[in-house]
Formats: sequence, structure tokens, C-alpha cells
Amino acid sequence: MTKARIAAAVLAVSAAITLAPAASAGTVKEICATDLYVRTQPAGVIVGTLYRGDHFELSRYSPSGDWAEGYAMGNVNKRGWVQSGWFC
Repeated sequence: MTKARIAAAVLAVSAAITLAPAASAGTVKEICATDLYVRTQPAGVIVGTLYRGDHFELSRYSPSGDWAEGYAMGNVNKRGWVQSGWFC
């Protein structure tokens, strides 16, 4: 690979990283709902419950924005999906 191709590849990767949408992935959110089900997928099987004051480490939102995927802390301690809109 020539130096010019390497430089072009580096610029393309840099542009892709720069243009990636700003997300709050890795952000720890506090739960403000009285209780919030953690599910296997959006509207999926319930695998646990988070309570007011518990925390959820956000990885990503569903395309609709109605669901959030991440790591449920508290008594759940596993990855899953919760309805978005219940964070403080």
C-alpha cells in the first residue's frame, strides 16, 4: 500500500469517527421510575426489575428511541433493555 493510500484510509477513518452521532453510550443513568422492568429485548421477556435510585449503564437506544440497551445495576446485574424516558 502506498503512503497516499494509507493517508487516505486514515482520513476516511478519522472522518467516520468524527461524523459518528454523539451518543451517551457508557453513561450511567439513575432510574426515576418507582420500578422499571429489564427485558431480554425491546418488549421482550422480563429478566429483572430496577427501582428508583438504581442505575443503568446506557449502551444504545433502539432506532425508535423508545428503548435503551445497557447494563442494569442494582439487584439485576445483567445486560438488558428498559423503556427509555425513565431516567433522571
